[in-house]
Amino acid sequence: MSSVPGPAPTISIVLPAYNRADTIDRALDSVQAQTRDDWELVVVDDGSKDDTADRVAARGDARIRLIRQPNGGVASARNTALAASRGRLITFLDSDDAWLPDFLALTAGFLEAEPDRQFVLTEFDQDRGDGRPIRPNIDGIEMYAAFARSIGSFALAMPDGESDTYLRVYATREPLGDWARPALQARGQASAWLYRGDLFPAMRWGYLAWLPATMMTRHALETIGPFRTGVRTAEDYLFLGRLAQSFPASLVGLVAARKHERGVDASRLGQEHLATGANAFAFELNKMTHFRELYADEFARDPELALILRHYQLYTGLSGLMAGRRREAMPHLRAAACWKPHLRRAWALLALAHLLPSDRLMQRTMQAGVLATGVLERLASGEMTLAELAGKLAG
Repeated sequence: MSSVPGPAPTISIVLPAYNRADTIDRALDSVQAQTRDDWELVVVDDGSKDDTADRVAARGDARIRLIRQPNGGVASARNTALAASRGRLITFLDSDDAWLPDFLALTAGFLEAEPDRQFVLTEFDQDRGDGRPIRPNIDGIEMYAAFARSIGSFALAMPDGESDTYLRVYATREPLGDWARPALQARGQASAWLYRGDLFPAMRWGYLAWLPATMMTRHALETIGPFRTGVRTAEDYLFLGRLAQSFPASLVGLVAARKHERGVDASRLGQEHLATGANAFAFELNKMTHFRELYADEFARDPELALILRHYQLYTGLSGLMAGRRREAMPHLRAAACWKPHLRRAWALLALAHLLPSDRLMQRTMQAGVLATGVLERLASGEMTLAELAGKLAG
């Protein structure tokens, strides 16, 4: 299956995988269900110890190419796939996530209709395993906007008379073109929006794009280069930041990709996400490093960036405490602490870190606090009822 079949396809799909036997079939199913079939899928098995590679090989689809390599991390696996890819258009899927059937039709259709554009995003949602997907991109923008207001920034202010969250970060909104009509008809929708703008200034606040909801041209890849290796997490923030720094962004306002927090049938993932759990502290450290690199030329003339850096230091310190790495976390909390809203939480975390006698107790206290806060937020928003909470506690 690793041989190169036939002429080059229009679209190359990059899919790294490591110990994902519990989710890889869902990802592969979503690719093979696409309404466009002019694609190749380059799967790089990054030294899996389970039967991930065997599941890929069993597909028997000439468009799916399997490459095996010793474990080198997700960035290395993606770079291997990119080097082997042949399509003019390139997109990415993670082995625990999935696309809706019209993802390729929407993204490739847009880039073919507007050949001066070099990348496009779609909306996506997140399935937490409870059957009620959320839209983390919209939630993230609103969270970043609240933080911006707290430090006196109007960077993510809503335009007058508008209530569309995406207009906090995009400059214009227009109906989707004829290239999207088949997808709209299949969904039973009359119309949807296309957003355009310079995404890079807003990406200082955090993730405003998701790699599996992104398609780019080969010219864009040749411009920004491959993924940074040497770190195993948050390398996509740097990659997407360089993409937004180099080219204007476009967003198709339809959910066409799905981020999964659980395995098939809502089971726990056999392999943790790279950004959560035990990996969260390294992820936050790497993301902060990439932020400094992306905006290094602007720090001297933009004092807002120093306050945003404190925001990254706060969450790096918090994730360090939750990982039981109090000594490494405290310098970040001290750097973050000030009396502005949001950031003043660093003082409380520092006090806890000094008062609790052990790293283990610190870790358990923080995890319990974060869990309780999440439950209260879901109760307040109506996402969870008291009866559902009682059922979970009983379980």
